[in-house]
Amino acid sequence: MKLFGKFKWWLTAAALATSGHAFSNDKAPIRVLVGFVPGGTSDAVARMLADELRVILGRTVLVENKPGAGGRIAAQALMAAPHDGTTYLFSPDSWAIFPTILQTPGALRYNYLEDMAPVARVISYPLGLYASPGTGAKNLKEFVELAKKKPELTMYASAGAGSITEFLGVVMSQQFGVKMTVVPYKGAGDVKTAILGNQAPVGIMAPGDIFQYVSDGRVIPLGFMTQKRWPVFPNVPTMLEQGYKVTQGEAFMGLWSTKKTPAAERQKMEDAIKKAIANPGFKERMLQANLSPDFGSGDEMDKQVRSLIQFWTPLVKESGFKP
Repeated sequence: MKLFGKFKWWLTAAALATSGHAFSNDKAPIRVLVGFVPGGTSDAVARMLADELRVILGRTVLVENKPGAGGRIAAQALMAAPHDGTTYLFSPDSWAIFPTILQTPGALRYNYLEDMAPVARVISYPLGLYASPGTGAKNLKEFVELAKKKPELTMYASAGAGSITEFLGVVMSQQFGVKMTVVPYKGAGDVKTAILGNQAPVGIMAPGDIFQYVSDGRVIPLGFMTQKRWPVFPNVPTMLEQGYKVTQGEAFMGLWSTKKTPAAERQKMEDAIKKAIANPGFKERMLQANLSPDFGSGDEMDKQVRSLIQFWTPLVKESGFKP
């Protein structure tokens, strides 16, 4: 009888464990995927956010780098993971161009509008063009004039093939009157290394990636690709101020999930991110890293991305990009 009682207890426990799968996931580790190499803004913000979420949620939060293909490898990993609220993707707003650049059947194993679910925006930031001192340019107009005479200066480093940093080159080419040629890297960390090592004359990056090297003259900021100057660095002019209508570099980063993930799990994460961004300590760490925290709901993110899809579609086609 004692043996039967123990066996009955084991059966009951096993049944509870099986039927209570959602409950067990309440303490399961959360994975935050990053589609770029360590050292860039995406990786840095994801790790700062993970530190906050561990405290707020009382759970283990792990950041995993899955670099390559402009962030698409990490996106594929998100789609392949269980849709139970334990896996998320931290990414720039690259979703705006993925549906356009990957129209070849089988090239993209998901559809943003049908499969992806924005959770929360974390930061907004301006993309800018930065030059190695080896170019000899002290400002954007000098660089453009030099690039017209020296074709080697028209090679610009981007954070990944098929990323927005690549297609901003189309806009630059139109405005500069010189054909800019992209050299894709696996992330902003690699772009920074290329600029500092004079392996690339210029590169497109977020200020958090490079500004620690601006003050000592190791990198020259040529201009932000935004409508207005960025308050954190008010002395850096926009390209628009310098006579070039390149204003499509107002970017953001946030957390994504999938539509198959329970809405309650997504809402729980959105609430946690909102709480994290409201924390003065988190804000201070972000500002020290030259970043601007900027919370936005999942619905706000979705509207932003849909608007960007409409903008980038014709420019991506004009670039002739092939996946």
